[in-house]
Amino acid sequence: MLYRKMLREIKSNLGQFISIFILAFLAISLFACMKASNISAYNKRDVMYKDTNMTSGIVYGENFTKEDVDRIKTVKNIDDAQIRIHFTASAKKHDKAQVEVYAQDENIISKPMVLEGKDYNEKDTESVWITRGFAKEWKIKLGDKFSFIFNGVTITKKVAGLIAAPEYQYLKADKDLDIVVKNITVLYMAKDGLPEELKQIIPYTELVFKSDKEDVKTLEKDISKALDGNYAVVCDKDDLPGVKIMNDELAQHDQFAISFPVIFIMIALLVIMTSMNRMIDKQRTQIGTMRALGIKRKSIIIHYLSYSFVVSFFGCITGVFFGTYVLGELIAKIFREWYIIPNWTVEMDYTFAIICLIIVMSCVLATYFSCRKVMNIHPAESLRPKSPKSGKKIIFEKLPFWNKLGFNIQYNLRDMARGKLRSIMGVFGTAAGMMLMVSAFASYTTIKNTSSWTFDKLQNYNSEIDFDDELKLDDIEKIKEMYNGELMQTSAVEISSKKPKDKEVLKKSTVMFVTEGKGLYALTDVDQKVVKLEKGKIAITRKLADSLSLKVGDKLYWHLYKKNTWYDVTIGLINRNPNVAGVTMLREDYEKLGIEYEPNILYTKEKLKLKKVRKDIKEKIFNNKESDTYGIKSVFDDTDMRKSFDVMMEMINMMIGIFIIFACILPIVVLYNCGNLSFNERVKEFATLKVLGFSTKRIRRLISLQNLWLSIIGVIIGLPFGTKLLQYMFDSNGDAMDYQVGAGAVEYLISGIGVLIISVAVSYMFNKRIKKLDMVEILKGME
Repeated sequence: MLYRKMLREIKSNLGQFISIFILAFLAISLFACMKASNISAYNKRDVMYKDTNMTSGIVYGENFTKEDVDRIKTVKNIDDAQIRIHFTASAKKHDKAQVEVYAQDENIISKPMVLEGKDYNEKDTESVWITRGFAKEWKIKLGDKFSFIFNGVTITKKVAGLIAAPEYQYLKADKDLDIVVKNITVLYMAKDGLPEELKQIIPYTELVFKSDKEDVKTLEKDISKALDGNYAVVCDKDDLPGVKIMNDELAQHDQFAISFPVIFIMIALLVIMTSMNRMIDKQRTQIGTMRALGIKRKSIIIHYLSYSFVVSFFGCITGVFFGTYVLGELIAKIFREWYIIPNWTVEMDYTFAIICLIIVMSCVLATYFSCRKVMNIHPAESLRPKSPKSGKKIIFEKLPFWNKLGFNIQYNLRDMARGKLRSIMGVFGTAAGMMLMVSAFASYTTIKNTSSWTFDKLQNYNSEIDFDDELKLDDIEKIKEMYNGELMQTSAVEISSKKPKDKEVLKKSTVMFVTEGKGLYALTDVDQKVVKLEKGKIAITRKLADSLSLKVGDKLYWHLYKKNTWYDVTIGLINRNPNVAGVTMLREDYEKLGIEYEPNILYTKEKLKLKKVRKDIKEKIFNNKESDTYGIKSVFDDTDMRKSFDVMMEMINMMIGIFIIFACILPIVVLYNCGNLSFNERVKEFATLKVLGFSTKRIRRLISLQNLWLSIIGVIIGLPFGTKLLQYMFDSNGDAMDYQVGAGAVEYLISGIGVLIISVAVSYMFNKRIKKLDMVEILKGME
């Protein structure tokens, strides 16, 4: 009997229960779409780590030997180790793409994961293995020849396999602002496959090791002792850029999976409490009758709890599958194109059941708090109609101009004061919708502003020339004069906020930019204002400074990866760059330390192409002597650099679309529910007004006016939180990205107008119901 009653009640109050269903559905969908993708990424990455025997840490140095491997194996908690050669080359064809080359004579740790073709063989001197994404972009097939150039020497080998490199889950070329798959590949080959002239000059620079220690940096003291201090840096695998950025991305998704659904759950609870309060008050006599007939209080409570249980349960079940296999798969598909984790799909785990249980139980508890007061009333008492609340003046009636307000305004103010929970729900839901709407439009503006910040302020050049190790500094200086450019050296460094007296101080791995200070490569402060770096000082990017609790005037300690000599310098500037984290130093200060300046980049205002640059250098530097590269790895103009923004915009446009959809759904669901509750509570009043001559249009205007007021309040409250939400999203994505969220009056105006249009449109949903009101409704109410 109670089961059939529940079905009838759900059918007759379908609007409210559909609202609860949608909100539960959206809450779990948002959780599932982020979490399902992440669970699969973590699991598939664990498989990759196991199959490739992923390194626990890397020791960088100048010239490791087999004896160093034997020494480090004696360190407690280190199980195995190997040395390898690593250098950066450029593809001879394929638009001079960046090639990260690993030449090995052992294949023990961080082995390439072969996805297609032959297994990697460190003894095969005629073959190379390259990343699958790069090969597919350039339509390189197994068995094809692949040529790359390093130090003026061309190396051509057969492609034996397509791989994923465990240390490069995130793979971005140095020239790109974001991932462009065709511009970079990782390549594995046999060390003996290198030409003799390269074997003699390229040392083993990396020593990789396996350890059962969670934090391998705690082993640095023992490693230093074993190697007699002949090394530069010890890095945990999670310090590697290709791993760290992937970790930051997954951590961001984990945060979103929890934080965003909370909004929808809170609104769902408000909807349930207002809906069930009204239903139970309306059924007070029915409850008294059931108790008088002997139905136990416990059974009646369970009956009313079942309303929210059934609706929220089915909302969660459908949301889990939709969020996982539709939205989750969509997210996984997008990120599979950006990050390299083989077989990345979507998966579920026990957390899905926990979140579903939390949502359902929250909804059930909200219902319980709504019905417990009525259940405590004696049956004889509940059989009588509920005594009307004693009339009292609302707060608005104390206003001095109350009597001058029109009927519509007074009527709606009284209704809002008497339906406080309903009004709060309307304001909160609209505020959340406004917050998401502002975030959507602000994200587009932010990327647009970032493009202007990057290309109009930071990059005051039209072309970038990348040198290889073949060119000497004297020749580079001649090229600089030829194109009236500015030189730049980029080097991997380790920094610390404290003097590294021992190996236990906090250190960070980052990049040092050594510039000549001519302004082609510019610096901006935290307010995006172009500033000059003071001589004798160093600049550090904002997020990096925050992570080390550094400020202007503090000492910064640093050393190059390839040398273990530490230097100290005073911080003169906290700078901000949207796509780069690191420290910047002037060339003259760098050379004063006695370090050889080794520029690898030239910036110039001229528009250049690779063919022209090599021709000019051949004639003016090499005296027409033949060479494969003439010391030039690649040349990029600002058109090439702007292309990487297109990749970023694809992701942003998808995010904007999702935000706008959710931003529209929230106000529609909430305002419709508010209007529906208000309508049902005032149906006798509306019918009476209609009998007194009020038209359908005028009664609808009463509902519209209240929705509009609640929406305006919600818009005002939600307005400042939209940019804060977006800034939180960007800031949660690690140290490498430092976007400054911006939104102007246009974005706020469009967002506000959009929410208010939804508010007005919702009121038209009641048009048909208002038309059907007549005297019969009054008679029903009087029975």
